[in-house]
Amino acid sequence: MAREVPGPVVNSVRVLRLIVATAGVITLLTWLMRDDVILGWAEGNPSAQEILAQGGIDQLRDSPIVPGFVALSVVAFCAFAALAVVLGSFFRGGHGWARLVLTATAGIGVLVGAVALDSHLPAIFVVLAALVIVEGLVLAVLLWHRDTTAWLRSS
Repeated sequence: MAREVPGPVVNSVRVLRLIVATAGVITLLTWLMRDDVILGWAEGNPSAQEILAQGGIDQLRDSPIVPGFVALSVVAFCAFAALAVVLGSFFRGGHGWARLVLTATAGIGVLVGAVALDSHLPAIFVVLAALVIVEGLVLAVLLWHRDTTAWLRSS
């Protein structure tokens, strides 16, 4: 007979999926709004400001000083999504160590979201960063709920 999975465990996996979906939206927007992302990055960079003043966004976009935001975002998303799938599977299988790693992953997501709040990014990225922070905190609460702990101990 299969054990009943408590609500906080089921909801943890749902929130983890939501975080992956939010990260996917951020990745898509990074590609769609790449000029806005570059302009936000350039705001704090004197060299980029100089190139922008001389040749506009086209010259800045082609400059070797501009990080590959889209490529970085895609690689980070793919790695995170794969990690979330693997950790979510182990957690759902009752492996307590996966809860620790998921908690650390959520903590890193909260930190990244906090950094993104103050990075001169377009408003949609600020909203999504705040959403990632809330999702990460909700995930941590669900991972450490007493019903989750009891369920993992019985595994």
